Amino acid sequence: MINVLDRVRLEKIKSTISEIPFVSKINRIEQGEFFISGNIEIDFEELKNPLFFDFLITQEYPLKTYSSESITFFNSDLIQYNHVMANGNICIHTAHSEDLENKIWIDFNALKAWIIKYYINKEKDQKYEHLVVQDSAVNGDKYSFTFTSTGKVFYEGEIGIVKLSLLHDGHHKKDHIYNFYIKSFETFPDLKKKCSWNDFYFEQPTDREGIYLFRENPPAKYNRFAYSTWAELDLPQNILTMLREFQDKCAKEDYGKVIPFFIGYKINSTEIHWQVALMEVGKFPIKGIPERNEGRKTGRWYTGIDDAPIQWGISKNASYEYFFGRGKFCDTITEAKILIIGIGAVGSMIATTLTRSGCRFIDFIDHDVKEPENVCRSEYRFSKGINNKIFELAGSLYEISPFVTSHQINNDYFEKYIKSFYTDENFRAYITSDLDKYDIIFDCSTDNDLMYVLNELTLKSKLINISLTNHAKELVCAFYPNIYNFVNNQFSHVLENDVNDMYEPTGCWSPTFKASYNDIALLVQIALKQINRIFSGEKAFNNFIIQENNSSFKIIEY
Repeated sequence: MINVLDRVRLEKIKSTISEIPFVSKINRIEQGEFFISGNIEIDFEELKNPLFFDFLITQEYPLKTYSSESITFFNSDLIQYNHVMANGNICIHTAHSEDLENKIWIDFNALKAWIIKYYINKEKDQKYEHLVVQDSAVNGDKYSFTFTSTGKVFYEGEIGIVKLSLLHDGHHKKDHIYNFYIKSFETFPDLKKKCSWNDFYFEQPTDREGIYLFRENPPAKYNRFAYSTWAELDLPQNILTMLREFQDKCAKEDYGKVIPFFIGYKINSTEIHWQVALMEVGKFPIKGIPERNEGRKTGRWYTGIDDAPIQWGISKNASYEYFFGRGKFCDTITEAKILIIGIGAVGSMIATTLTRSGCRFIDFIDHDVKEPENVCRSEYRFSKGINNKIFELAGSLYEISPFVTSHQINNDYFEKYIKSFYTDENFRAYITSDLDKYDIIFDCSTDNDLMYVLNELTLKSKLINISLTNHAKELVCAFYPNIYNFVNNQFSHVLENDVNDMYEPTGCWSPTFKASYNDIALLVQIALKQINRIFSGEKAFNNFIIQENNSSFKIIEY
């Protein structure tokens, strides 16, 4: 028995579908316990023969279920066409509508558009779609493997060893998951094809090894549905022998209970993807087969494949262009060698933002130690305890990006050396040469003395000074060589910087400005957006002020 509301909804759906001109026949529409199901015939002028589709409508309709449409069309005879899943589900994504009748028209028209584009015209998408793979849990654990491009050529039939390091274990939906990253693919004798991580990740211990085989074509039916059994892979004899020898090795040594088998293939002329099959030690998909000569056993054996189901792992390409594919700064910044002087609230935010924006080379200097009071408005963590800022921040940057390289400059560099000897011509030349190794220098030290000294040098580097007024009412950004006079004039004569209401904690501290993480981050992010526009050529290299006024922000250029 269905209730009155469900009956009204069902009749409305039937009525709306019957009005769609290319629905030539409704064979069935009925309300089940959880779904409305049905079967319809689609026919229109361009079709040679009608097509039949089953459909399911969930209770959420016309709203989506998570990120998926809550109506699904099926035809298992069409799985060789694009955007059809292994169960015959036609993959469509349509516009939002909260109106049931309107949504039905939208979704059925999307089905018609799919028929025209992919079934009738047999169009192929320009962008690559990954294989449809059902990842598996082995004894309750899932496994993921992240890789990058090696920049090297792989050849048909190439085999070798994969070196892996464990990133972290965690949870993937309801399962426990081990996350590994690939360090290198190694062939004999001693030829390494390294993934493009930074040195920090390469220096981590190798926790596990796997085996790889490169093929020109993907391990899949219709180039879309990953094979479900090992026999379908049609593995060459040399890889089967390697699997047997590797399993014997694993049985003697502690290589872990689950071993990954990587199958690489080209997805375009330059790019390789790796699918990962999971093998349990002692249960590798191999078996001994007696050799026969004219039907008689010779007494020799060879290794054959066992037609067992494949348990697929999760594989992800984290190459730089994918890692930062959703948004990065302009190349002039991301490829620059950057130095940040002072990594307190402002400097640490700049460092983490630049790292998340694709920058590869970030060095920094700060003589200070991070203490609990620093955590609330900067990029540091309480869990790290009292720690030198330069060490903790470097660790944070490596946790954010596997592509950033960071070095910490001698703490005494600016205090004892530059300030002491900047008037000496020979030392000035040395300082200038040293700083000119960097393309961009951010001075976030709020040190007027250092600002003066740096502005006195003749630099090729792009030197940027960033500072905040009390309560983060304004941010001042100045570019070399017009820094010292501009910043001092702003703070002394232009901006209303409250120097009385400062933060002075218990103990012998120098007063510091008041502002929350939110206050500081808003101004810093707006400033970095402006700086990115400047380096991308959209804006001129003008000094600027960011002011907050009635919850809005204004950039004033000079």
